[in-house]
Amino acid sequence: MSTLLIRGPTELNGDVSVRGGKNAALPLLFASAVSDEPVILDNVPTDLNDVTAALEALRYVGCSVEVSDGRVELRSSEIKETSVPFELASRIRYSLLFLGLFSGKCGHVKIAMPGGCKLGDRKFDLHLEGLRQLGATVDQTNEGIEVTADRLVGADIEFYLPTTTGTENIMIAACFAEGRTRIFNANTRPEIADLGKFLNKLGANVSVKNRVVEVEGPTRFHGGSHSVMPGWDEALTYMIAAGMTGGEICVKGFSPDHIRQDIAYLCEAGVDVFYWGGNVYVSGKNRQLRAFDLFTAPYPGVNSDMQPLFASLASQCAGESTITDQRFTDRFQYVGELRKLGVQVESYGNCAVVHGPAKLNGARAEAIDLRCGAALVLAALAAEGTTQIDNPYQIHRGYEHLQPRLTALGAQVEEREA
Repeated sequence: MSTLLIRGPTELNGDVSVRGGKNAALPLLFASAVSDEPVILDNVPTDLNDVTAALEALRYVGCSVEVSDGRVELRSSEIKETSVPFELASRIRYSLLFLGLFSGKCGHVKIAMPGGCKLGDRKFDLHLEGLRQLGATVDQTNEGIEVTADRLVGADIEFYLPTTTGTENIMIAACFAEGRTRIFNANTRPEIADLGKFLNKLGANVSVKNRVVEVEGPTRFHGGSHSVMPGWDEALTYMIAAGMTGGEICVKGFSPDHIRQDIAYLCEAGVDVFYWGGNVYVSGKNRQLRAFDLFTAPYPGVNSDMQPLFASLASQCAGESTITDQRFTDRFQYVGELRKLGVQVESYGNCAVVHGPAKLNGARAEAIDLRCGAALVLAALAAEGTTQIDNPYQIHRGYEHLQPRLTALGAQVEEREA
């Protein structure tokens, strides 16, 4: 086991670039297996733990996978296994996408319960009900999920709440179904629109509109290539870091189009953000950070993933900030870890209240999930002294080359064996 050591406080200054986003790359990797012909993905963050786990699972079921410096070439013409064991499925939640993929491509799939961050009541009933409406037979036990499908037929499917992986699962399965499938109240965040573009490159007929996805099937897939969209969540993390440490950074080659609402909250808090020449510039030199009231929401609102990071930002803002999560009502396990560094925060139901500005001090804390780890990194950069963050594996699930990138911006970061 390793641990991450960060010595603060540090102003982050300089330029940073981001690779393809984790939540964009993972569905593309699983969807690459729809075709029997070679599929090439570029700008893949291949050093992320979740991406490594996904590639291992794809190899296990029989896909040929070649990886070279951010490029993945995948061929799935010889699938030999449609049952995914616990040791693979439990590592990432995106293993759920085997359900849509194999129910359409192979007519059978069995997976153990999926992994990922523990975010409270994180159901996948919409995945299963959507597959049932397409004509599949679904059997769920405490050990896992088994789906059989002799024939899938398009249907109108309405989600009672927008789900990311649920939308992706039904999109992929619907490509194999006869006739038209319409998904209402779908999550149509940028990664899902990108998945639609990718499937169309492989021969599908997918339309992604505001909260509605349409798929006309069945598809005769062919090979193709695609570049993974930049990781907006990683870019936003560095932007928040600059704001709360009083630094100035430039996120190179990045468009703010997908995070307009997040940027609005940054500006409300007193962080200066502007876009020019294809780059995003962020400055926290003002240091007159102000409290804000944030609500998560389906796209184009602030994604639930980002609310722990905004909690760290709020710790340096004058006044009382509130953060309300309208998707995951139990996503506040990070609160106890931030308190260890001196963040004055309490959580009630689906809301956290942060009092600032707080004097933060280095301490020992644990990255209990990916975004908790990111929030701790942000707090550690603003804290006096050395912070030890245990279980950095969680952070490496979503942030590629975090240590060298932070070091290049002036941070003092070291990872060592515990």
